[in-house]
Amino acid sequence: MKLSIALILLFVNGILGFKVLGIIPFGSKSHFAIGHSILKSLAEAGHEVTAISPYPLKKPMKNYKDISTEDYIEFFFKNNAANMFDFENSFFVNKIMELIVIHWMGTELVEYYVNHPKVVEFLKTNEKFDICVIEVFNFDALLGIAEHVGCKVVSYVTCGIVKWTDDISGLVSPPSYVPKHYVEYTDRMTFKQRLINTVYSHIEDFIYGQIVKKNQKRLYEKYFPNAIKTFDEMYKNTSILFMNTHISTSTARPYMPIQVEIGGIHIQPAKPLPKDIQEFLDSATDGAIIFSMGSVIKSNQWPVDKREAFIKIFSKLKQKIIWKYENDTLPNKPDNVMISSWMPQRDILAHPNVKVFITHGGLGGTTEALVEGVPILGLPIFGDQKMNMVKAVTRGYGLQVYFKDISEETIESALKELLNNPMYKENAKIISKRFNDRPMTPQQSVVYWTEYVHRHDGAPHLKAAAIDLDFIAFHMIDIYAVLIFITILIIYIDYLILKWLFRKCFGKSKKIDKKDKKN
Repeated sequence: MKLSIALILLFVNGILGFKVLGIIPFGSKSHFAIGHSILKSLAEAGHEVTAISPYPLKKPMKNYKDISTEDYIEFFFKNNAANMFDFENSFFVNKIMELIVIHWMGTELVEYYVNHPKVVEFLKTNEKFDICVIEVFNFDALLGIAEHVGCKVVSYVTCGIVKWTDDISGLVSPPSYVPKHYVEYTDRMTFKQRLINTVYSHIEDFIYGQIVKKNQKRLYEKYFPNAIKTFDEMYKNTSILFMNTHISTSTARPYMPIQVEIGGIHIQPAKPLPKDIQEFLDSATDGAIIFSMGSVIKSNQWPVDKREAFIKIFSKLKQKIIWKYENDTLPNKPDNVMISSWMPQRDILAHPNVKVFITHGGLGGTTEALVEGVPILGLPIFGDQKMNMVKAVTRGYGLQVYFKDISEETIESALKELLNNPMYKENAKIISKRFNDRPMTPQQSVVYWTEYVHRHDGAPHLKAAAIDLDFIAFHMIDIYAVLIFITILIIYIDYLILKWLFRKCFGKSKKIDKKDKKN
């Protein structure tokens, strides 16, 4: 009896009581929201969580401990946020430049974190963990922390499938119907679009493989010189890759067994609104519009002409507007506009009077709007924002206006269409119904699959053999080379045979003709 109880306790402890290290390094609040939601789900399931992040919890949570790198936020916004609008200029609009910038941001982040006093102090403790949860976003050198604490790796990505998620999963995304992350195509492309998508795919492969990955390997070897496992070994060590996607908001495409969709994990049930916001929305009998450009793109840093265009448009509308605006005052603010440097966006979107959500097109905000069936007006600038808005336009639950095209006329036209055409609301409700129809919640998926990795010693059976192949073998260049050689050899042999037969046949005829002439 005692032995049985001991075995049960050992089993339960092995399943429920493991230690999790979370590495959520990026400075964007939306990136943190996904990583924190994963760690929060694991802590609530009874696991002991330690999180390295720039956003420490304001309220302590059971089983959750912070290692705060809060000073990184100021560093991040100082070096990056102010330049986001440059991506609408002719130089930065180049998609290749976006990849280079992300590479640069990743290098900068790794350098900052490995030299951060609290991270250095943590590494000196040599504390061991069972699972490391880490974001995949071009700062792979931080896998050295996971190697140092000796644990299995569970990764997550805050966007959809991108080059680096393909790479660590061993996945091939056919460019014939899978648009690359930074192009603005659907899965049904024209010949020209397929050509551009294919060329961009190969350029991205080169940049990531020859620049980004090699640089991260250099940083790994520089800052973790005593690591037992190499960078390449740790890179292939991902047991599960959580994707911030759901099939209802994306397109049918190949997936690997280690890729698990958890789109919407950051979305909690709507909570009661602050009194002033509740009263403001309740009084919006003609409807309300929510305007937020996320945590990185600041409305108070907009070009004056574009900000004035919105002010003029809003002053004409009978709807009420809540605008996430980072200053205490907005010059020429119309009476129907409420400004706030912070807003409970998810809770506001759940209010029945909200008719349209104006956004930069980030995946977090667009997903929150879809959950509530709210149409979207997107003003995409960078990264996956344009791709997210292409999906919204294609599926009929949103419209987009490029940031460079913002004017009183373009915004007014788009808002009138969204407010007056019921099609957008109906389509948003259809997508919302599909999105919410799933066998388990994203939180339950995270807990199940993380515990699955722990139960099955890293779940190596989920990993594709493709991750162990080099570039030549993976792309079958050696196979094609042999086949081409054999084909050329066969053609050459056929040529020699035909040449021999030709000489044999026609050579004799010529000799006979010469003899006849002599006779």
